[in-house]
Amino acid sequence: MNKQSPAAGAQKKFDFSPPRARPFLAHVPFEIDSYEEGVARFFQRRTGLDYYATIDRIVEFVINTRRGRVVDLVTDTGVLALRLAGRKAFSGRVYSFDSNITLLERARQRASHLKVGDAIDFRQSEDGRIPVADGFAEIVVSVFDFHRHAAEQFLAETRRLLAPEGHLLLAELIERRSARNRLEREWRRFRLRYLEKKPAEADAVYYDREEMIAMVFRAGFRQVILQGLKAPESRDDGVFTLIAATR
Repeated sequence: MNKQSPAAGAQKKFDFSPPRARPFLAHVPFEIDSYEEGVARFFQRRTGLDYYATIDRIVEFVINTRRGRVVDLVTDTGVLALRLAGRKAFSGRVYSFDSNITLLERARQRASHLKVGDAIDFRQSEDGRIPVADGFAEIVVSVFDFHRHAAEQFLAETRRLLAPEGHLLLAELIERRSARNRLEREWRRFRLRYLEKKPAEADAVYYDREEMIAMVFRAGFRQVILQGLKAPESRDDGVFTLIAATR
């Protein structure tokens, strides 16, 4: 069920419909390396969704907003920026940020090979603040990264980045609060910290649906809509969700 502020009723609804099937973006000269394979496997294990198909769905959402200046908060594998820039329906520019210079250079090389480099600006950033002016972006995108940050600080920064009427799109796992989930969360933290050596994921904080909606409204956004991308198998399962908010 969608949620929005009372004043937002007259606004056009966000389109969460899935995209048409598309071939994998492209035949880069560098094989998909072990890092990206690991990201895709981890994503599928945590969300129950295919990494590339989910990125395509997010890309489709961005295109449907008809906004041209897109800030991608975390370059990471580069797949979001590359797939968005590679779409003929997208005529804007993607500004993609990461603190990892190696990942940025890898993404630049792929963009050059795919001949989409003119549509993407890969930039280095540090955690906590994106180095652009207030109101720079028409749409800000964060894919499976919100859980690693202090929520209030993260949302304040994304609102700063957005122009009036701009959109924030979070793709994040929503977890229901329950006794079973608390036990599973503690086991997951132990496994991630000591077995998989992923301390950032071990310290991750996930929120339930109502908590997420309340936080986004408190941050000053005036419309919030959530759409789960996968039906939960049980009432305790987390659901990977698109969260769209309007500044």
